[in-house]
Amino acid sequence: MKKSIYIICLLGATLLTGCEDFLDVNTSKDSPITITVDQAIPTACFYAAQLCYDHAEYGVYLSQALTTGGKSQTGSYPYSQGWEFLGVNRHPMWRRHFYDLGANINKMNQIATDKGNLNAVLIGRTIMLGSTLFTTDAFGDMPRSESYQKSSPAYDMQEDIYNWMFQEADELAALYNDPAWTECETNMPISQKMDRIYAGDLKKWGLYAKALRCRLWLRKLPNWDNTPAVCNKIVQMVDEVLNDPNWQEPLYHYDGGKTEQNCPWGPYAPVINSWESRGNRLASSLPTTFFAKAILGAYAIKNSDRRSALDPRADRMMTVRAMGTTSNSDVLRYLESNIGMDNSMKVTYYPDLYAADAATNPFTLNNGYIALITTEELLFIKAEAQYWAGDKAGAYNTTCEAVHTSFARYGVVESGLSGNAAKRIERFWEVKLPGAATFTIGDLMQQKYAAMYLQPEQWTDMRRYNYSSKTNGIQYDNCFVYTVGTCHNGSSKKWSADSFTIEYSLRRPYNLYEPYWNTPDDYGINAELSPNAWVNRLNADTETETKYNKGELDRIGYYTTNAAGEKVLDYRVLKRRLIWAKNTCGKAVCSDPTPWQ
Repeated sequence: MKKSIYIICLLGATLLTGCEDFLDVNTSKDSPITITVDQAIPTACFYAAQLCYDHAEYGVYLSQALTTGGKSQTGSYPYSQGWEFLGVNRHPMWRRHFYDLGANINKMNQIATDKGNLNAVLIGRTIMLGSTLFTTDAFGDMPRSESYQKSSPAYDMQEDIYNWMFQEADELAALYNDPAWTECETNMPISQKMDRIYAGDLKKWGLYAKALRCRLWLRKLPNWDNTPAVCNKIVQMVDEVLNDPNWQEPLYHYDGGKTEQNCPWGPYAPVINSWESRGNRLASSLPTTFFAKAILGAYAIKNSDRRSALDPRADRMMTVRAMGTTSNSDVLRYLESNIGMDNSMKVTYYPDLYAADAATNPFTLNNGYIALITTEELLFIKAEAQYWAGDKAGAYNTTCEAVHTSFARYGVVESGLSGNAAKRIERFWEVKLPGAATFTIGDLMQQKYAAMYLQPEQWTDMRRYNYSSKTNGIQYDNCFVYTVGTCHNGSSKKWSADSFTIEYSLRRPYNLYEPYWNTPDDYGINAELSPNAWVNRLNADTETETKYNKGELDRIGYYTTNAAGEKVLDYRVLKRRLIWAKNTCGKAVCSDPTPWQ
């Protein structure tokens, strides 16, 4: 990727959005393009939120929470089709990181440093740390140390990128506590209009930087560096954030209105900068069998004492729609991933994935918000560290706290209830989290999966646990993490008549692209755990990298030689585990996988 391509395309794309009130930018297309700190900060905050959406929009399908009614093996949306990524000319997250965020913030930090606006530098570095973490977790190796310095910058290996991020996170934590930076006389005033996340409050930005450090350190679990010392360090870091009275979630709120003024998950489904982005497709998407039936506990029959699912968040994440005048017309319907709808079905028979008001799903409103990280995510990070440190009782209690927090986000009231409303809440806890004695890593990660709906971590978590399920045979702590075991509530007389029983295992989508995913020559890549290959990373952006940096892609093994002696992109790159998914600590065990499921 050429240096000139980065800078010129970036400034033309980000500063000329045509939405001056929203981004506080008003630059003529016919004038020379310049950037100032007060222009760059709102642009950086905006694209930080957009990047979070971009990753979540891929991840909600790759983690198999949502699917569509088709069954194509190829197309423009490979993450919800057959996983054929090499034919797609652009992944929006790549450009978002290197162009829309990276080049803007790189230039902003230079100008801000010259002017002594150290508060702007801190904000820029924090956003870039989060962006770098998202990007390397999606693509693996990528340019970092030579970005914006050479026409064809070298790719840094992912381990080196992580070493830099660990160092950067520690440096930021120290700088946010350094008055020479936070109280510098030349720091610029930053308003709410400039910074829609924290209005320039460095105490809050500093805690967000520490929250990113918690997310970063979680990558050491369960495979990479899973030791009691690491686990205890993670617990302490989370407590440091959540126990601080200044902690406030980094939420980017949208006003609703025209184009970029709308939340990317809202019904308006804005497409940012047209050709480089993708609007959400919730209007044409459906909950999967795994998400609706196994995770949320969708009921086959609805009656007066319960709603559509065991999990009370289900009716707030989505709205059940009727199927004509047939019996059970208001049940929560679902579909296997990429299996295709029956000819008798319509998308409108499945739940409406947009929310009606903020009391149900605050993410799917035109005037909703994007959360760069949530309180419940931090609690789940702590719970996972407690679990692997051997404190399962503590992990259980923290998981329950995280679920309570997630309930509150969706407006689920738990106290002061009576009658059927109280029964519904009690039933959930009795079935899903009955007590510490039976608590497993599967219980923890399944609850985090539900809480991370429409968040990027949902897919990252599944890859960290190598899609652990009965179908690929991978276990952690004697548990198939994404197989919902038999849950029977016979222990309570109140619910014994319900016969609530679920057993469902995550499986790969149907109709995967045949030449990539069902061939035995892939066993060598995945032999360390399971012969069943899953998508573990995305390929580098073909619109820029294969044109301008082909030598580097070849050096790091993105190409192979075909029968005609030509170098072509190697689809097996998609199957390579990232550094934190390799079974370094031996915590994963594989036995008796079901072939090609």
